[in-house]
Amino acid sequence: MMKKKVFEGFADESYVKAELENGLTVYISEKPQYSSSYAIFGTKYGSIDTRFAKDDGEMIDVPEGIAHYLEHKLFEGEDGDAFSKYAKTGANANAFTSFDRTCYLFSCSDNFYENLDILLNFVQSPYFTEENVLKEQGIIGQEIRMYDDSPSWRVMFNLLENMYQNHPVRIDIAGTVESIAKIDADLLYKCYETFYNPANMFICIAGNIDADKTLKQIEKTVTKNNPVQITRGSFNEPQGVVSNYVEQKLAVNMPMFCFGYKQKIATPYRRLKSKVCVGMLLEIICGDASPLYARLMNEGLINDDFDFEYF
Repeated sequence: MMKKKVFEGFADESYVKAELENGLTVYISEKPQYSSSYAIFGTKYGSIDTRFAKDDGEMIDVPEGIAHYLEHKLFEGEDGDAFSKYAKTGANANAFTSFDRTCYLFSCSDNFYENLDILLNFVQSPYFTEENVLKEQGIIGQEIRMYDDSPSWRVMFNLLENMYQNHPVRIDIAGTVESIAKIDADLLYKCYETFYNPANMFICIAGNIDADKTLKQIEKTVTKNNPVQITRGSFNEPQGVVSNYVEQKLAVNMPMFCFGYKQKIATPYRRLKSKVCVGMLLEIICGDASPLYARLMNEGLINDDFDFEYF
């Protein structure tokens, strides 16, 4: 295991970064003054990973929404549900799937190492059967229909669907009712064995914990799998947009709108300094102290819910 202490001078913070022999990267920030602790076990796998190859194998296409589906199913193990285990320790647990990440997390004020053990074990113990996969289709189908009725969700994906022509970022993270009907246990295992390899994963921890003790627990518990080579498919996305304007009518008290700018970049991964600088730039352009914000507010086009992001 390679371990070093990293100092972020501009943030006046430090953390321990370790890379295990299986390729797993771990970040730990000791906060002895904190009364609680927080942990994330994540993989670089999200809704846009619908085309990929493993270890120079054949490129395959999988149904839209499968990363989110896999997130749901991992909580259900052969020895019981992970949420039930967390309920006994008093931890607050959750998970999320984004365009390029799937993360499992918990926060707690006590029993940290026991909670970490639950996290490490259930994320590494997939249990998929045709029966439990089929049962999940109805649950996720309801979730998809719920988001179809959410004005804030629809206005964002209407934007993405009309900005992007081919890239899967235009598709709802949960997929569609039709796409998830194509998911079976074999496909879930195929995606899990590709993307849930330790070399493609990371653990981030902050709180009132001991870094050395935590690293020993992680090193003892994580699998010793060899790293896999993942090739992600390309989608030949042109610079132009599908449409400059789209409108949908839903039952809302006040109209909602999104404005987007499509930027073509060489790599989706940005350094922390880049993220901070872009955040500052956006704050200058359209933050609540900017002339643009004042003009939009005075014209009644926005309210206190106005927000912006770069992703």
